[in-house]
Amino acid sequence: MSHRGPDGEGFFEADAGRLALGHRRLSILDLRALAAQPMRDASGRFTIVFNGEIYNFVELRRTLESEGYSFRTDSDTEVVLAAFDRWGAECQLRFNGMWALAIWDERERRLFLSRDRFGVKPLHYVMEPQRFAFASELKAFLHLDGFSPERNDHALRAVLANAFQLEGSPETLLKGVKRLPPGHCLEMSDRGLAVTRWWRTTDHLETPPRGLDAQAERFRELFFDSCRIRLRSDVPIGTSLSGGLDSSSVLCTIAKLARQPDAIERRAPDWQRAIVATFPGSALDERAWAQVAGDAAGLQPEYVPITTDLLPDEVDRLIYDLEDVYLGLPASPWATYRALRASGVVVSLDGHGADELLAGYGNYLFTALQHTGGLLSSPLRIFSLLRTLRAMYHGSANARPSMISLLADTDPILNFVRRHTRGMRSPGEGEASAWLPLDEVTFERPVEDPEAAKMEPITRHLYRDFHEMLLPTILRNFDRSSMAHGVEVRMPFMDWRLVCFVFSLPDSSKVSGGYTKRVLREALRGVLPESIRCRRGKIGFGAPLDHWLRGPLAPWLQNIVTDPEFIESPLWDGPQIRRYVTDRSSQGWTWTEAQKVWPFLHAHAWTKAFLRKQGQRALAS
Repeated sequence: MSHRGPDGEGFFEADAGRLALGHRRLSILDLRALAAQPMRDASGRFTIVFNGEIYNFVELRRTLESEGYSFRTDSDTEVVLAAFDRWGAECQLRFNGMWALAIWDERERRLFLSRDRFGVKPLHYVMEPQRFAFASELKAFLHLDGFSPERNDHALRAVLANAFQLEGSPETLLKGVKRLPPGHCLEMSDRGLAVTRWWRTTDHLETPPRGLDAQAERFRELFFDSCRIRLRSDVPIGTSLSGGLDSSSVLCTIAKLARQPDAIERRAPDWQRAIVATFPGSALDERAWAQVAGDAAGLQPEYVPITTDLLPDEVDRLIYDLEDVYLGLPASPWATYRALRASGVVVSLDGHGADELLAGYGNYLFTALQHTGGLLSSPLRIFSLLRTLRAMYHGSANARPSMISLLADTDPILNFVRRHTRGMRSPGEGEASAWLPLDEVTFERPVEDPEAAKMEPITRHLYRDFHEMLLPTILRNFDRSSMAHGVEVRMPFMDWRLVCFVFSLPDSSKVSGGYTKRVLREALRGVLPESIRCRRGKIGFGAPLDHWLRGPLAPWLQNIVTDPEFIESPLWDGPQIRRYVTDRSSQGWTWTEAQKVWPFLHAHAWTKAFLRKQGQRALAS
């Protein structure tokens, strides 16, 4: 686990050797040894190991000091300990942050584990007849004495059918290893194990102000404060910048806050770093837009070219770092965070979560189209949504459709989506591959929250993607990509106050007037450059898989599809996939074709990395 905490390690044993806690430290707040973990409170009753940050620890500390608590460190860890002593499990509702934590109660002989509201930080565990063990990543269990790693084939089939349905469930790709769901806590004691849900977003919705202007004002207030408290750091802070609306919003807001010397307590010693992943000569390249954002923020971004030379020697390392099977290879964020760390940046404020909160994908517009009532009853709404969809194609991998083509068929909306939104829809809506068996490819989804069922169509779709499907997977990918290099990612759009406010808004505050993310765009008038604030094309943080499979990864690809274990796998149709790869390799790959075959390649490479002892030893070194 040293990649997650390269700055030190610590251990704690108690209960006559029956309990042990270990921690790898990433030093961000109070860099002194005094603030290292595991940390015990002054009474000696509670001991904590903690991954993440509690951004409002300054305010919580003041409250606790007013009630008689004193502190030896300037860390948020000690504040968490005191909060647990004062409020017990209710302290979770007072925290504004991201975390996976464990607190041992010496007096009661209880172990309390908690995961943040939306699952920004990971937490996995194994419950056996004579042992309970937990860790931040799956790879830790590979080195647990007496644990024999086995692949969870049911979970892997589900991922191959839909890459976004596993992370929102308690299942993992290792048999016997469970995931503590977001917004849940766990207590282990002599009475056994009990898992409790402590957070549900619909319990905390509010009555928003009427009118878009008033809503934008409230959004701006919440977003600015979210960025402000996430600037608390004793080490340099940077930004992973794409030039899109979300990351530019974070960067430009930080720049505005930085001009107010008294606005930020415990402000970072340096925030003026922005790292941009570029794809020279590719349609995925956003360098020009990133430069516009950098100029507006008063800094010069550092550009990291993602070239064909990056991947061949590092693809297996990437797969091992990622830990799970996905639609593509997140080389862009992985390389970006590596560059951030190399430049001395330990914390990155990024724009993740905005698409799933504010309807940034084309599929949410399709949801709106399905509920308009038809062309005759809502012609203006339909044409507005279609114009918005078409405008998004400026950055899409697919050809940009004409307005005439969208209305040419008998069922224009449905045919439009079938023909044109493969690269733009919310990825969680894909169909199971024909290369899979027809049985056991999906998980039973949780019963829908009855309050969420009352939401308007777009917001209801967003709620599911945000909490169960799309976002949990994306958060996992960015956690593994960043922490592989010892970089902490903070996400202002994931502040629980902002999330609850946005899910309280009507659909029209998210999609209207020809734009997605409407309330964000209105809130940041005068903060963002107008060219970015009004930008409607969408590119995304992708990677040119098609280019890699016909170029630098071609030998790697052939090694996999000719491997007898791949061809004879009971989980997929190996001979059919091999023929498909042979045909594509001779004719040339498209991005859609590459994305179709990648999960199977990824699954085979994951199996070799996680289930073979020699692969574990090689990658761990």
